[in-house]
Amino acid sequence: MENQLTRTSQKIGLLFTHSSMGLAEIDKTGHIVNLNPKGTYLLRPILISLSIQENNFLQVLNCIAPALNNRITETAEDAGVIASNESYAFNISFCGETIERHFEFTVIKMCEDCILIEFCDVTPKHQNQEAIHQLANDKAVIQGKCEIATNILHDIGNALVGFGSYINRIKRSVDQGQSANMQKLSDFLATQRDSITAAFGEVKSNALVNMLSSLTDTQKINEEEIRKAITEQINIITHIQEIMTIQRQFAKGQESPEKLPLNIRSIINDCLSMLLATIQKRGIKVIISTPEKLPILQGDRTRLMQVILNIIKNSIESIDILAEEKTITITATINPGRFELNISDNGRGFDAAIGSKLFERGFTTKVSGSGIGLSSCRTIIESHGGTIAISSEGFEKGALTTIQFKI
Repeated sequence: MENQLTRTSQKIGLLFTHSSMGLAEIDKTGHIVNLNPKGTYLLRPILISLSIQENNFLQVLNCIAPALNNRITETAEDAGVIASNESYAFNISFCGETIERHFEFTVIKMCEDCILIEFCDVTPKHQNQEAIHQLANDKAVIQGKCEIATNILHDIGNALVGFGSYINRIKRSVDQGQSANMQKLSDFLATQRDSITAAFGEVKSNALVNMLSSLTDTQKINEEEIRKAITEQINIITHIQEIMTIQRQFAKGQESPEKLPLNIRSIINDCLSMLLATIQKRGIKVIISTPEKLPILQGDRTRLMQVILNIIKNSIESIDILAEEKTITITATINPGRFELNISDNGRGFDAAIGSKLFERGFTTKVSGSGIGLSSCRTIIESHGGTIAISSEGFEKGALTTIQFKI
């Protein structure tokens, strides 16, 4: 019987020594009777931080978990569970920094002068829970923003439909313009020149016919210019509607459309057309240098337009409006198996610290920016099997965006 008790005692001793939890036996005054290695490891930084010299656990609890300390000292029962898996937060100083820690305690009173305390550091668990909670909050915020964006896109879409309707009405009006009737009248007067000459004289007759012919030609030119402008506006509205469709798909988490053959030159020209008013207003010179024949890419036209629009827009905004020289240069090169598009400007530029964060979601150098533009650009380019990089030699030295596709 004695040997069996000895073996049991040895087993309990091994469990106490090698437990992954801190284990302490204290008397009613808080004096530590036994403390396992894990407990020593957990308590040492706390004792150092709080400058506690005495070997007293209740003194430690009074600093980090005073409510638990009070319950232990005020418990009248001779035995029983005082606390079970209760978590407490406290701060300790380490290397001049204040660190928040979270400990979990279980306290059992064995008898009047024997209290067992199990404790562990649950700070990583707490941090994980906080991270999960923050992710849930961030997800809720993003979902809320997506809902707002979807509603805004819906309202803008309705406005565009109305605007497009009016543009088409103007186009029909121009197509039914007066130049054709004026041409018929001019032709009629030309055939009746002799009669008109007899009635008004040769000088007046020639002047009338020539004036009407000139007015007819001018009207034709004006109508053609208006027709071109209207066609361009219709194309721009169509592109905006396509972009909005993609944005709605992003907001709803839908798959992107099927990739189709693309003319990159057409995409560049359409992007510049959409930004033409801003470019002209700021007095920016756009230089385009591309090979006569560019490769046909496979992809989503609207999404690639989003990328190029975003990059050119960033270049426009980076150029000081008071600068003497304001230039954006767009070049394209074809290498074996690879097509490269470069968009450079002589704007503000950036340093290496900013450059390393440009594609991070949420990072922005703009006061009103959301920080998702370039992040989305990289996602779009990579979904097309390409790469995108932005570089700068420093502040006031401009920036260069390089997009590469396999061909």
